[in-house]
Amino acid sequence: MFSRKSIFIAVLSFMVFSAPVFFANEALSAGKQYDLAVGSLRGTMGRLGAGLANVINKNNKDFGLSVTPGGGRANPARIGGGGADFGYSFSNFSANALTGKAPYKKSYPNLRGIAKFWDSCYHQYAAKELFDAGITSWRKIIESKKPLKLAPAKKGTSTEYVASQIVKHYGTSYKELTKRGYKLTFPGAGGMSRAIRARQIDFYFHNSGDPNGAGIQAAQGRDLVFLNMDNDVKKLLADMNFKPCAIPGGIYKGNSKPTYSMGLSGVLLTTTKMDAKTVYSLLKIMSSNLKTLGSVHKIYKKWKPSVGAAHMGVPMHSGAKRFYKEAGAL
Repeated sequence: MFSRKSIFIAVLSFMVFSAPVFFANEALSAGKQYDLAVGSLRGTMGRLGAGLANVINKNNKDFGLSVTPGGGRANPARIGGGGADFGYSFSNFSANALTGKAPYKKSYPNLRGIAKFWDSCYHQYAAKELFDAGITSWRKIIESKKPLKLAPAKKGTSTEYVASQIVKHYGTSYKELTKRGYKLTFPGAGGMSRAIRARQIDFYFHNSGDPNGAGIQAAQGRDLVFLNMDNDVKKLLADMNFKPCAIPGGIYKGNSKPTYSMGLSGVLLTTTKMDAKTVYSLLKIMSSNLKTLGSVHKIYKKWKPSVGAAHMGVPMHSGAKRFYKEAGAL
């Protein structure tokens, strides 16, 4: 039998995570409707998209946004192929989709950037006792003679794609690791955080900005450190359009110094098909409602035109250029 407290927490969690997306899609504008592809509805992209759709739909009659689930890796091809009108992704995937580099099978030269929103680093969480025992990097994970328990992240996400490429780089595969007795699981960030605290896994990985709530909770519930990133992995990721980054010290318990990694930027995309007026209006409405949006996600609290006009991996849309020029960011 569930206690009243557990029922209350479950209902409250459903309301907190589900309400913004539901509200965003319920308050649709009377004008033309566009799909906005995010990642998971409860993740960073989902919350950013829910907030954006909400203010767009409430503050103009010319067009509306409807949030739809997607993924940072899948969205560029989806948008470029006409499956969504707008969508979030990462600068490296956007650049690779533009030119047809892996993981994309064709190029999407029609992709255009609207705004950069946040910077992410590849976080490599490890149980301190195993790090102290010598498992200090992905290479050491692969070379371990003792089977290990790890979570590369939810399949189809940008994080899991990175893990799959690192595993391939070291001449093996998920299947081969499983044959060797490794336990591999593929939950989302929250699930990985819970699993490492419960000692169901000893390593997990996450492309995220800082601070990351799931990572903070994980480090509070178990002694964790960040793995080292070997130079060959840095080169591998650089070839995939990742850029050097640092995870600040002092955010995650037990990690007082910066940890150097590779990262990317979260961006909003559309295509050349989208008219300039719509893109300009989207940015104008968004920038006028940053206080409201900041209550949806902290990323909006730090956003300003100079951030939005930064590198997006693809050419900037003409409607975005007009906005940033007027704002003095170009």
